[in-house]
Amino acid sequence: MRWLLCLALVWLTACQPQLVRNTHRGVLHLSVEGDSQAPALDLAYDVGPVSVGLRKEVIVRATNVGLDPMNVLGVSLASTGNGSWFVRDVAATLSPGASVTATVTFAPAGVGAQSTQLTFSHNADAALPSLSLSGTGS
Repeated sequence: MRWLLCLALVWLTACQPQLVRNTHRGVLHLSVEGDSQAPALDLAYDVGPVSVGLRKEVIVRATNVGLDPMNVLGVSLASTGNGSWFVRDVAATLSPGASVTATVTFAPAGVGAQSTQLTFSHNADAALPSLSLSGTGS
């Protein structure tokens, strides 16, 4: 009798569709506007030389190439150097195919190589995409 009850439970469990919860299949691909590079999960972009006291802006586009809508929660920078990188924070809900842009400014406070890592945080299951930026203060 006990094995019959176990068999019935196995059959009921196997015959019922399994619910998938908290699955977000949005995927962000990054690209730099004006750059001919194809979008990818991890990119590197060299801003080039910028004179101390001047600045150069880079517009980074994040596009949802996944199957589901997703929320971009913000952007952050992890800089090395002398604090020469700045970004305006963005947040958006992106349907598949939609995009949002973040403007990164390189304003070298001193001479020499500088770098940062721009990361987009989101609520999807995919990895957090990031872009390595470098520039040289001259």
